[in-house]
Amino acid sequence: MDITFSNRNTIKISAKSANVVINPEGEAKADLLLYTTPTEIKPGTRAFSSPGEYEVMGCMVDGIPVSEGNTAYSLVVDDVHISYVLDLESTLNDDQIERMDGVDVLIISVKDDKAELMNKIITQIEPRVLIPLVQSDAELAKIKAEFGKDVEAVEKYKVVKKDLPTDSQELVILKS
Repeated sequence: MDITFSNRNTIKISAKSANVVINPEGEAKADLLLYTTPTEIKPGTRAFSSPGEYEVMGCMVDGIPVSEGNTAYSLVVDDVHISYVLDLESTLNDDQIERMDGVDVLIISVKDDKAELMNKIITQIEPRVLIPLVQSDAELAKIKAEFGKDVEAVEKYKVVKKDLPTDSQELVILKS
């Protein structure tokens, strides 16, 4: 499966079982569209913008309410457990943590003014791979410093369950 970053908050997951786009801006072609905020869904599309459990083309999706009008997604695609968390205002509660248990890849927004909060959330979830969504070079530098790694940005992250790290956490920076 490939994970790519399209723009500000849009992530594309291209997998064998399904193609998923999270927070698309404008028209997006995919088997499944997920929106973190309430969005008017075009009739005839496989799209969700609210909490709930869904199954589409073998892709298991859990929309988790994280704040008023903000849904995080935890999904399993091709046996890889991915969570997408955007713009949190507080750490996760026990139910939210339980629903994200066993996350392989965490995609999370990281903003300068909330870097400490994001670090706490990352610690709560303990993903094997972290993909931060950053908006500035300063935010990126801070994440790299936290990890003690100078990671080169890549166009796409190829992930296979058997190749995920088991004894450390990997940092992946996606180019926009």
